[in-house]
Amino acid sequence: MGNIGEAVATRGKFGFGMDILYHNRSRKLQAEKELGAKYCSLEELLRSSDFIVLMTPLTEDTKELISYKEFDMMKNTAIFINGSRGKTVNEEALIDALNNNKIFAAGLDVFYKEPVDKNNPLLKMDNVVLLPHIGSATGKTRDEMAMLAAENMVKALEGDKPPTLVKEFKDIL
Repeated sequence: MGNIGEAVATRGKFGFGMDILYHNRSRKLQAEKELGAKYCSLEELLRSSDFIVLMTPLTEDTKELISYKEFDMMKNTAIFINGSRGKTVNEEALIDALNNNKIFAAGLDVFYKEPVDKNNPLLKMDNVVLLPHIGSATGKTRDEMAMLAAENMVKALEGDKPPTLVKEFKDIL
């Protein structure tokens, strides 16, 4: 459970009184103590949870981490939420699970292919809630983005190369 997962777990525990199960490469003893969280295998988490929230970086190990086999393990009343990266979930398996009532619903702010195709079946499903991915919208992140933008402008006005150029301007400046 990383920082984002822990923030979600904290809201679930103290906001809704949820019991917290988690799976991670390593145990988070502090979170276990503070949240009463239980470390378990991915299989146990999938079989036992009412809400499954996926918050993981996309790596070779996590690409399509959740696919047909994993959806088959979930309760048919489970709500699956992916707030990490689209390619961590096999989208065809998710659509199959939703269409065949293997899970109850899904909440997504990422898609396997982005930008999402207007014909993607997930866009028309009644048991799917879709939101824009705004993981960078924390106050701290926005403050840092503003400072970086200001630093770029100052450097450009001084005739220096800004520290973070978009690729379209690299050859111009």
